[in-house]
Amino acid sequence: MQTTLSNTLVETKKKEAISAQSLTKRISTGDLKLVDEGHVEINGMTIKITKDAYKGLIKALDLPQSFTSKLDRLFNSKSKIDFINTLSRAIATLGTKSLNVILSPISKTIVGFTKSSSIITNESFFKLSDRIIDGQGFQLVDMNVNPVTGGVSMNAMLDAEHNIKSLTNEAFKTGLTISNNPNTGIQVSPYINRLWCANGCTTQMAKESYELNDLSVHGTSKFFEHINQLRKTNFIPEGYGDKVRSANNTKASIAEVNRAFNLIKPFVGERAESIIPRGKNYDAYGKMGVDLNTQGVDKKMAESNQSIWSLVNAITWTATNSDKVLENNIQDKDRVNLQIAGGNLLDSKYHLANTMKSPFSGGLNPDDQIGAILN
Repeated sequence: MQTTLSNTLVETKKKEAISAQSLTKRISTGDLKLVDEGHVEINGMTIKITKDAYKGLIKALDLPQSFTSKLDRLFNSKSKIDFINTLSRAIATLGTKSLNVILSPISKTIVGFTKSSSIITNESFFKLSDRIIDGQGFQLVDMNVNPVTGGVSMNAMLDAEHNIKSLTNEAFKTGLTISNNPNTGIQVSPYINRLWCANGCTTQMAKESYELNDLSVHGTSKFFEHINQLRKTNFIPEGYGDKVRSANNTKASIAEVNRAFNLIKPFVGERAESIIPRGKNYDAYGKMGVDLNTQGVDKKMAESNQSIWSLVNAITWTATNSDKVLENNIQDKDRVNLQIAGGNLLDSKYHLANTMKSPFSGGLNPDDQIGAILN
C-alpha cells in the first residue's frame, strides 16, 4: 500500500523547496545578448541557460518557435544566433523593453525568461496547496523539488477506492498532482494510484488539468472553481475507465515499445529487457526475415507483443517502485517525469488503435485465391 508523508517530513520538504526558490531580476532587453542556445550574455557576463529558458526567451521576444525551426534549416548555428540577436534588438526598440530573468540559486543557471514582472513563489504555492489539501481531505503521498528550476511537485491522494469495470486487479485511488514551475506557474492534474502495485500516474488530460499564472483574486477564484468541479467526479479523469480498457486491449507498436524502453532503461539497466521485452520482439521479427533496424521500416506500424497498458505500468512502476527492489540512481525529478510520461502515453493516440480486427488471421488459403488460378 502507498504510504503518506509524515507532518515532519512535509515541513522539511517545504523548507527545502523554499530555499531552492528561483530568483528573479528585471533586465533591459538591450543588455541581453544570445551567445548560443545554451548561454546568454547580460551586461558583459556569460551565463548558462537551460533548453526551457532558451524557448522562453524566444517566446518572450515574440518570436514563434516555428520561425526558429525554419532558421535551423536555413542557417548555420552562428548565423541563426546573429539573426535572432538582430531581431531582438529591433523588437526591443519597437516593443519589449525589458524581461524578467529567472535564475536558480542551486544550479546558478538561468531557467526561464518571462514578460511578467513576478513569479509565483514556492512559499505562496504552499499556502494555496495547503488550502486544496486540507479543504478536500487529501493525504500527501510525496513531494519533490526540481534541483534545476527550484520548482516543486506533490502528489496528494484520497482514501476512497474505485474499480474499473470488466478488469480485475485494477482498483485505484484518485488525487491530484499539484506543481509550481517558475516559468509556467501552478498546475493541477489528476493523479491515479493503482492499488495492487501502488504505481502513481499523473494524467494531464486537457479537461482536468488547469494552470494558474497569477494569484489575483479573480485568478484564484477560477482556480478553486475548477478544483470543486473535479471534486464532483471524485477527481477521476473523464473517460479514464474507457482509456484503461482501450490501453489494455490495444497492442503497442514497436515505436511505442522503444519509447517506453528508453524511458526506463536509465534507471533499471539490464533489467529493462525483463520488464519490457524489446529484444524478444526484435528477434521475433528477425526470425521472419524483417530487420527492424533497416532504414525505412515504419516502427509505428509494426505490432509488438505488448499492450499499451503494460507499457504505461512499466513506466509508472519504475517511477514509483523500482528503487525498492533495485539499487538505482532515480531522483525525485525523474519520478515526476516518468509518472507524467506514463500518463501521457495512456492519453496519447495509440499507433495501432484503429487497426481493424481481421477474420483471416493465420495466413492465406490457396483454395480461396480464385483469381490466381484463372487462365
